[in-house]
Amino acid sequence: MRPTITCTACGTVLGVPQGGMPKDGLSCNWCGYINLPSSELAPTSKPGTSRPTPVAVAGPAAPVPAEEQAMRHRWADDEDDNGLPYVLPPDEVKTRKCQECGKDIDLLAVVCVHCGFDAAAKTKAERTYQPIDRTWEAGWPFERRLAVFLVFQAMNLLTLVITLAGGEGLPVTMFGVVFAVALQAFVLGTYESLRIRRNKKGQAEITTTWRVGFIPRPAKKVTWREHEGVAFGHYDPTGLSDWWIFLILLPWFIIPAILWWWFVIRADRFFAALARDRGYPETYLYRGMSEPQAKEVCQVTTDVTGLPLVTPL
Repeated sequence: MRPTITCTACGTVLGVPQGGMPKDGLSCNWCGYINLPSSELAPTSKPGTSRPTPVAVAGPAAPVPAEEQAMRHRWADDEDDNGLPYVLPPDEVKTRKCQECGKDIDLLAVVCVHCGFDAAAKTKAERTYQPIDRTWEAGWPFERRLAVFLVFQAMNLLTLVITLAGGEGLPVTMFGVVFAVALQAFVLGTYESLRIRRNKKGQAEITTTWRVGFIPRPAKKVTWREHEGVAFGHYDPTGLSDWWIFLILLPWFIIPAILWWWFVIRADRFFAALARDRGYPETYLYRGMSEPQAKEVCQVTTDVTGLPLVTPL
């Protein structure tokens, strides 16, 4: 078999002449390299020919650090995706992490707008807020409800005296009076109240409390941090059942029918609510006929919690 050599420049396999390797070297038919017989001499090229750069042979890959390997995801399988997180160029970075709370702030900001940490002084600035403690009640205030209830009790007492003077039995009369008192207490003393508070440190709390027959139930906290903003709006709760009650009362009880139409069907109603999903009112804070009160609840809620107002007042 004819002996061969490999061109040291391009890797082409060359056949050695029958007379042996020439003393002045064997020229490559592909790239023109002069392959010398002695391995100690560097290859030279013929006059007038250019010598291309030898192709570098890739060596073994350097080991990947353990920290970098842990950051890579499992789909990193080519040169376009090495599995490492995308890093913005330095000139495109606009924010940085606060050293105290870890939230994103402006790159050039000295004081964190979230926690008040001063990066220059390495101290946390103590911010104070104006304390707020406001309470709203749906419909009539507690004092007016209680005053009306006491008026009804005076009327109940007068009715009891007249009934006993007419010869009616005491057990039957007392049963009617007790039932009337319970019904009046339920109608006048069942309503919801809202309380919004903020202390000097800026900690905000929203609670709602239901009173049933003037007896308060345990206050319930509203998780306002789970919402995106505060919403204000108008709604109409009138349904078919309300008109049906009006038509039933109209032939027999004119005054109750007129009152029902005035306070239930005709009246406009407004709401203030905590919103999510692009302004959808999810948690109602106030629902009633007072537009100024609904707007006031919205304004105080935005001041205390910092949530934006998603609908115009």
